[in-house]
Amino acid sequence: MIKAITFDCWNTLIEDDAVRREAMKAHFRLVFEQSGVPIEQERVDLFFEEELVLFDSHVIAHRKSLNARERAETILNLAGIELHEEKVLEIAGFCSRTALEHRPPLIPEVPEVLEKLSQDYKLGIICNTGWHSGMVVKEVLEGYDLVKHFTHLSFSDEVGVAKPHKQIFQVTLEKLGCGSEEAVHIGDSEYADVQGADQACLRSILFTGANQKYADENTAEFVIDSYSQLPPLLKDL
Repeated sequence: MIKAITFDCWNTLIEDDAVRREAMKAHFRLVFEQSGVPIEQERVDLFFEEELVLFDSHVIAHRKSLNARERAETILNLAGIELHEEKVLEIAGFCSRTALEHRPPLIPEVPEVLEKLSQDYKLGIICNTGWHSGMVVKEVLEGYDLVKHFTHLSFSDEVGVAKPHKQIFQVTLEKLGCGSEEAVHIGDSEYADVQGADQACLRSILFTGANQKYADENTAEFVIDSYSQLPPLLKDL
């Protein structure tokens, strides 16, 4: 019997839209110009693409996320620019705060489904962080009045490991007071969410409503593209 449900955050509860990323790119262009090395938009776009590949590779290799400072430093290195630590921290702070200044939109039906599910299940969040710290993501969720529905929130920068490491799932289940056989995890990533849940012996649901990348090829037990499908599915479980 399912007693607890854990949710990924990005592209599962809130949309990982491009607005924040464009704001970060504009800030980096300004930094480059102020450093006497103006760089065209196409190269900045390329730096961000390359950095994302390195970020994902780091998570795969080490099961840990890089924070905003580390990600900012990577982009500066790709651009061949060296700045004082205070400036790097200023850039990192700006990038992290973009989630508050350009609040990512909620996935449709999320408030309604969380309100309903919280009456019958213990709810948790298991979120890998990066540009935005767990503290910032929590503030975003508080702005939507969603935190009240969750018994516990686990962020990789606070736990010390990132999905798919089973430890971040185990820590969350311990806080929720239930075993893995009593829980199901919902997320948009085959690698982080589905495989992570499998390693921690949770059942898994792939959510494809905001990210179609794994819709046709995945190992999830169930796949949904709308939260209206979730309550009846959970009853069957």
